[in-house]
Amino acid sequence: MKHGPAIAKAAFILGASVSLLTSATSVSAQGLRDLIADRGQSRSDLRDLLSDRSASRDDLRDLLRDRLQSRSDLRDLLSDRLASRDDLRDLLRDRLEKRKDLRDLILDRLAGREDLRDLLRDRLQRRSDLRDLLLDRLASRDDLRDLLKDRLQSRSDLRALIQDRLGSREDLRDQLSDRLERRNDLRELILDRVRNSDGDSPVLNRIRDRLGEGD
Repeated sequence: MKHGPAIAKAAFILGASVSLLTSATSVSAQGLRDLIADRGQSRSDLRDLLSDRSASRDDLRDLLRDRLQSRSDLRDLLSDRLASRDDLRDLLRDRLEKRKDLRDLILDRLAGREDLRDLLRDRLQRRSDLRDLLLDRLASRDDLRDLLKDRLQSRSDLRALIQDRLGSREDLRDQLSDRLERRNDLRELILDRVRNSDGDSPVLNRIRDRLGEGD
């Protein structure tokens, strides 16, 4: 748009030149010289216009190059935005998953709180029962004291009984010694009878075999 006046000027100059050429037969030599000078000036103006066009074309080329670079940068920016959007989507998905886990954890904590309340209630009930038990134990302590007194009395009686038992154990030991001595005497008597007997009964043979194994 900034080259519009220059183009209009060039068109005006070209129109004037054509008009001058149509009337060239009726002008004088001075007029022809002026016409040639105007043509030279018009050519100079056209050269300047072409130079401006070339400069503007280079500017347009640079502008297009900048636009292409900007488009490439915009494409990279859009790619980064899309990648960031995917990352944001994954982040939101993780957040939602963590929120769901947090909700489950809160529900578990609430259920645990109910269980804890029931446990505390049970503990209080047990503490009340323990208090009653301690009161019963205190009441029974007096009974235990009386029982210990009875036990001490019984212990002295037991000591006397043990002494009696020890005396009877000595008597039992003497009795066992007598029994063993009588048993040995009886065994020797049986052995003598078997050795002196001439019978061949199976019982006597078995006894003789036993005596042979014993010897």
